[in-house]
Amino acid sequence: MRLSKELQYYLERAGGMNFFDVFPYNFFSLFSSPNREIYVEALLVLYRQYRQETRLKKAELVSRLVANMENRMLELQCEEGELYGLEEEINLSGRAHFLLRKFLETGWLELEPDISSFEECYVLPGYASKLLNLFYDILHGKPVEYNGYVYSTYSSLKTANQERDEHMYDALKFAHQATLQLWANLRELLDNIRLYHQRLQEQLEVKEILADHFDRFRLLISDKIYHPLKTFDSVPRFKQRILGILKEWLRDPGVLSELAETAVRRGEHAEKGEARGRVISMIGEILDIYDRLDELLEQIDRKNAGYTRASVERMQYCLNTDRDIKGKLVELLKALPEIRRESSPLARKMAEELPLYTVGYVDEFSLYSEPKKREHQPLAEEQVTVTEEDIREETDDFKKRLQKVYSHQKIIRFILEQLGERYSLTTEELRLLSDDDFIKLLLAVVKNDEKGLPYRVEFKEGYLYVDGYRLPELVIARETRFADVGK
Repeated sequence: MRLSKELQYYLERAGGMNFFDVFPYNFFSLFSSPNREIYVEALLVLYRQYRQETRLKKAELVSRLVANMENRMLELQCEEGELYGLEEEINLSGRAHFLLRKFLETGWLELEPDISSFEECYVLPGYASKLLNLFYDILHGKPVEYNGYVYSTYSSLKTANQERDEHMYDALKFAHQATLQLWANLRELLDNIRLYHQRLQEQLEVKEILADHFDRFRLLISDKIYHPLKTFDSVPRFKQRILGILKEWLRDPGVLSELAETAVRRGEHAEKGEARGRVISMIGEILDIYDRLDELLEQIDRKNAGYTRASVERMQYCLNTDRDIKGKLVELLKALPEIRRESSPLARKMAEELPLYTVGYVDEFSLYSEPKKREHQPLAEEQVTVTEEDIREETDDFKKRLQKVYSHQKIIRFILEQLGERYSLTTEELRLLSDDDFIKLLLAVVKNDEKGLPYRVEFKEGYLYVDGYRLPELVIARETRFADVGK
């Protein structure tokens, strides 16, 4: 299970401490108890109250537990080894007090008396509140947005690169955290698709498969996460710009020195050398993650396509294999002949013993009468003469149609012809002589993310008019590793 960012921070700040120096030794014993479902439900009730109040008064907690878990608390069982059991806790208030004592023993609650009124109050420890926050988000399907991480990273780095002030370090830290969160959320998306894929084997009804696919997967995963991720296409759009800014900073000793000095002034590092190493490490992690994003996105695409295909195959299997009693009876009745006076003895006997009868209805086709068949009179054969000139014209026309097919090789050849002997060219250097050239350019930009291309496309800000076509500012550069492709 992936820990939340807050919990990771809490554990990191505890630097080098033993696990049970932070968590009580019996902290997780609630989850192995016979009453674990009731304990978890009660903890979530306390957490919802804690989100509204800074401190939890005992009387309010008891009333909240009674109001939300009246029937569930009556199902509490006595546990072996308890110093005090449920024998004396007959009423609901007593059982609510039992739950509070249990949470105090296991470290999920801490006592904090109110000095002004001497009223008994409780607080959730930091580690407990962070875990409950994580559980609450998982159970309630907290939506995750992927597009914002990439754009916000580019926006902060672009502003810092233009201003070149002390906030450059803040922008780098923000970009580092956003990139780590992007990677973690994409991994979570992949795991969620895998989970839905595995659950298909447990579903035996078509309605279960449809509900899981349309009411849960499509609503929570596909429409909110996967579809925006592919249509908004934020990663390919801003990736090269982000990498360009960070590589520029990495090559500039002055920028690295300024970032390190800012970190020392903030008290995050004691020495400038240590701070400089941390700055280089953060930049390197961002570059490494964005280099690996394409592979992760390909895995997500394959897993999503595999889940969709498996859902269709599972539905087809369930539809073709009706194994319940109802389905078998339907198939038997469909195989019976019509119930008439001249029907077979079996059909007449079943009609006598079972409430079977023939159903008829009137619709728009009831008065329809089949037309009389007409004898087919074959037409006289007509001799068609084909000359060599006709064949030549048809062949030439076929070749022209073939030339209009925009194949992969033609698109690569078009880009290489535009580049010529140059390493790169900009939008204003393009020459589009016809609509075909414009379409080839569009397809070349669309294919930019494919592997093995002899070129790469980088987007810039603004638009230009080139030969009557409105185009975004681009830089098309030669990819030297695949220079021979398309020749």
